[in-house]
Amino acid sequence: MLVKPHSVAADFLISHYNCQRPVDWDRQFQRKAPLDLEVGFGMGEFLIRSARQSPERNFVGIEYDGIRIKKTVRRIARINEQASVQERLPNIRILQIDAQVALERLFRPRSVARMACLFPCPWPKKRHVKHRLFSRDFLRLVNSRLGSRGFLHIVTDHEPYRDWILTQSTGAGFQSESRVIRPGYDTKYERKWVMAGQKKFYELVFRKKRHIKIPLRKDARLKKYYLKEFPHPEFCFQDRTGDPAVIFKKIVFDKTSPSMRLYLVVAEKNLTQHVRIQALPCPQGWEIALDEGQPVLPTPGVARALREVYRQAKKKREFA
Repeated sequence: MLVKPHSVAADFLISHYNCQRPVDWDRQFQRKAPLDLEVGFGMGEFLIRSARQSPERNFVGIEYDGIRIKKTVRRIARINEQASVQERLPNIRILQIDAQVALERLFRPRSVARMACLFPCPWPKKRHVKHRLFSRDFLRLVNSRLGSRGFLHIVTDHEPYRDWILTQSTGAGFQSESRVIRPGYDTKYERKWVMAGQKKFYELVFRKKRHIKIPLRKDARLKKYYLKEFPHPEFCFQDRTGDPAVIFKKIVFDKTSPSMRLYLVVAEKNLTQHVRIQALPCPQGWEIALDEGQPVLPTPGVARALREVYRQAKKKREFA
């Protein structure tokens, strides 16, 4: 579920589809301050508490679950509406996005001072290990976005997950610290485990020792393609496999005019997007382009989808 910014929430809920990439965070907060990042902020308890305790710092929270974001947004909005000017939280921004995609595209190298993640899903089953967040590749990406004195702070309730993260940290440019701690963060998930009888948790701190160079993923140029004639309504898209993959979902032909909308799924490394491509009559004949107004990141996969629709339409027309 995609959460849309509205009313008072629009000041701190950022649409990564519509903003400049990478984000100029100093401009976003209208001030220059150390930037802290929390991944998977859940109900926002730690994020809000941190912003209150450190008003001199800027905080960005990343979460994918729409319901959790809505509840956190309402809580921040309520605080800002009811509090005095001195007690408001102007130093929080929220993103609804996958953490890997965010770090690849929205944060410049060496731009984050500190990063935290409390109680990430441990994906305990062997077949689900591939879904775990703190893989070696992700830790290297985190390293590249942290400043020279930056650190990553993780707390988990799952000891095997703690051990797995430590093995993944080899070669990621960090010095690691690990210790067993008592409950103390008062988040929804910590309270859940405490009520179930858990009395100890596992804390990891990764301090940056050397820089891992990973450049930003830049937006791809999405071209418009033109054909003198389009095979309407005989056109049918053939799936393209590989990385990126482009998979057909459905096609809709307008009954009132010679136009078409093609619904595709574009899957590339760390990102899957639902994409609409339209074919419309134009002075040159037919225009094939991305349908406007949809939440899509301009990636090489989306560029391939456009190119494939053009190529297949042209080929079908030539053999008609």
